[in-house]
Amino acid sequence: MNDPGLDDAIAEEASVLDRPSGRQEDQGTAPTEDENQTRIDPQHPEAARWWLASTAYPLTAGTFGPMASAFNICSLVQSWRIEIRNDVAQDVSDPNWIIGINAASLGCAILSNLVLSLNMARRIRFEVAQPIIILGWYISSGLLIGLLAAFKVIMDRPENTGLLYTQGYFYAAFAAGLYFIISSLLVLTVYGAYRGHYSREYKLTNSQRTLMLHTIIFIIYLLGGAAVYSRIESWRFLDALYWADFTLLTIGIGNIVPITHLGRGLLFPYAVGGIVVLGLIISSIRKLMLEHGRQKMEDLLTARTRRFLVKEAFSNHRHLRRLVPHLGTDSPEAAGCSERERRKREFIMMRQVRQLATVQRKWLSLITSLVLWMALWLVGAAVFWGSEKHRHWTYFEALYFAYTTLLTIGYGDFFPISSLGKAFFVFWSLLAVPTITILISNIGDTLIRFIRDITIFIGEATILPGEQPFLGRAKDLLHVSWTDKWLQETTGEKTGSQDIPDNENNNGDSSQPQNGDTIEAEEHKKEESARQRGDIAAENIHHYHYLLFREVRKMMDYATSNLSKEFDYLEWEYYLALIAGRDKPPVSPSADGRDDDGTQGSGEAQVFRDWSWIDKNSPLLGQKSEVEWLLGALTEALERELRRASRAYHSPEASEDVDSTAQSSPQAD
Repeated sequence: MNDPGLDDAIAEEASVLDRPSGRQEDQGTAPTEDENQTRIDPQHPEAARWWLASTAYPLTAGTFGPMASAFNICSLVQSWRIEIRNDVAQDVSDPNWIIGINAASLGCAILSNLVLSLNMARRIRFEVAQPIIILGWYISSGLLIGLLAAFKVIMDRPENTGLLYTQGYFYAAFAAGLYFIISSLLVLTVYGAYRGHYSREYKLTNSQRTLMLHTIIFIIYLLGGAAVYSRIESWRFLDALYWADFTLLTIGIGNIVPITHLGRGLLFPYAVGGIVVLGLIISSIRKLMLEHGRQKMEDLLTARTRRFLVKEAFSNHRHLRRLVPHLGTDSPEAAGCSERERRKREFIMMRQVRQLATVQRKWLSLITSLVLWMALWLVGAAVFWGSEKHRHWTYFEALYFAYTTLLTIGYGDFFPISSLGKAFFVFWSLLAVPTITILISNIGDTLIRFIRDITIFIGEATILPGEQPFLGRAKDLLHVSWTDKWLQETTGEKTGSQDIPDNENNNGDSSQPQNGDTIEAEEHKKEESARQRGDIAAENIHHYHYLLFREVRKMMDYATSNLSKEFDYLEWEYYLALIAGRDKPPVSPSADGRDDDGTQGSGEAQVFRDWSWIDKNSPLLGQKSEVEWLLGALTEALERELRRASRAYHSPEASEDVDSTAQSSPQAD
């Protein structure tokens, strides 16, 4: 490439991308403090790939840890062997050493859960807590696995012929598997923390803590209700747990129902309370996995898409022109273009990268959640098929039962009665809650919106004609001309500041703000006073302060009402020049993109001397929205100016100038 505006930036990016993961230690050069800070900065796009290890895995451990302990408790409340005599099931007592080892496993797990909670509350340091947590869960898993294997040997003895496993045995197996999985996930978390990819502290948000708390409350509520109903209805505790599970999940299979007046009466508050807690859990899952998780996935896809485009552009592959036709120097768009036009093409490219990443994220999320749901359905059906073979279930009937259960239809014509079937049903149905929640949300984000667009299109083509021509609507629906449409919307030459109030989009005129008591009004008065005195320097300074205060207030309004707003190229030119802090403050962009002095984006061109729109630190690439990025940058610029004004005010030379100015021009105040 021969484009001096893009070639240097792309070549530098390509050379960085060719190095193996930025590992400078392998080349014998230790990273500097600034480089290390950039590498572990949670706001950096590269940190998105470690979001699972830094946030999702500890959150999974914090939510599934109590569930595993609950299953461990279930394995203790009932013996692991049962004998059927005259169609009546009778428990067979287990040896004391089995109960002792099982209790020791539960004790280690409870200790790990407690230490994890204290670590997340920052009561115990990360370095101290993590070995205790991981070893505790590994020990619990190892004890249960060894116990399950030993019990299998006992059950294979001739004297135990005819005895069957109870639900407690299978709950122990589920607990052992969960202990092993969550402890292994925390091993990955510790590895990433010690490699410096993120902080060694759990910085959980309120919603993340809320999810963990709601999960613990639901588990306690489930176990407590099972204990109460086992007493009232004279059920086995694990049968009561099975009933409480399909009741609170609103499945309603119906093979076990309360028959006493007290049990039926208590159902009214118990079911409502459980459904409320379950709704809170679903809301927390949606907020965490569908908002934060989506953002992290989109940031990672955006970073990878940018890397691909930068590498391809540097290698000058022709097929890239179909994707980004304005990037190459040999394209007609690049011939004879100015520096500003080259910057604009970088801006358009990054907007396209973001758009491509959004499309990828939506469909990748849908496919992933659909695959998980299908796996849960098919694998669950296979387990139910195997557990109910003595009842001659076919695999199709197991699929039918699993499907009606996942959708909480619960006809009740099929239901498990074996120990494995009941125990697995509780474990499987609890896993279905987050899976179904994520799948439904992803369907609404993709397929339902597509169906809505088709519905509107059919309506406009038949009985509800719209303003847009039929062919134009068809092209938008089929995304035939999405590239042209996207280019027009992101150049800034067409959209402008459409949703900025008229009193704010004033083309740089420092007119009097409507609220005379604001700081902006004070700066405006000082600007007018300096203009009357003929003090051009003071006039420019106060005008610059006025612009900063005005734009910070505007961004704060956007942050509360329209956080996802995207700014066009002319607006970015204006804001970047304002943030850079020119001696002559910039003015708002006019319709043709020229400042009042006739120059075209001069302030923005100076800002771009040190960075590029296609750089990995571009504001269009980071995790922050454009409003958040601009609000932070404008606030920093305002703080910088206030510190500068404070130092000037307290300096002896400035004090003498202020005194002489006040004596000669008393109206300046």
